[in-house]
Amino acid sequence: MKFWMDSAGWLGAALFLISYALLVAGKWKPDQKRYHLANLFGAVLVCLNTWYDSSYPSVFVNGIWGMIAVYGMLHNKLLKKETGSDGIK
Repeated sequence: MKFWMDSAGWLGAALFLISYALLVAGKWKPDQKRYHLANLFGAVLVCLNTWYDSSYPSVFVNGIWGMIAVYGMLHNKLLKKETGSDGIK
């Protein structure tokens, strides 16, 4: 079980780093769904790993990170619905 939990943590960390690198490189935009999904899945995977390791402060931080990603997706969806576009001016 430890192997799978460690693997989840590494994969989650990789998702964080890759999504941030793509954002900084201009390949992804902060209002794109894939950016938020990568952060959400990364947060879930790191939460699983840190919960398994009883590292509860990290569970807390990554749980909040995941909630922010969900908020970002919902906010962008509402913005698109209200403006009838992608919300970028």
